[in-house]
Amino acid sequence: MSINFTNAGYELLIDNFAKTISRTPVTKTTSNISGDETLTDGTPANINGAFFRREDAWAQDKEGLFQGADAVLMVKEGVTINKDDKLTYDSESYRVKSVVDRRLGTIFFYTMARCSKT
Repeated sequence: MSINFTNAGYELLIDNFAKTISRTPVTKTTSNISGDETLTDGTPANINGAFFRREDAWAQDKEGLFQGADAVLMVKEGVTINKDDKLTYDSESYRVKSVVDRRLGTIFFYTMARCSKT
């Protein structure tokens, strides 16, 4: 007997809760002299994903999605999201704190980004 895992359930979840979010890629540079880091915003573009804010009625606290975060973004494969990127949704800005790909072996399920309000 074999078990065939698929990402169909996660894609359906992301589609059902999909929101359009403005993503601004950010470049981080470090000064050779002082060691200070500087974040420079790039050109914003819209992405689609399931975006859950801590105050949303369906917050997934028990599963640990919000551990140390104000919001969580879940996106499908092929959507670029990086640490320190700036996200804007509903006139509120967030900074991506961490990015994790969720997979089982070689099967990709989704990318999850934990975000803090700026």
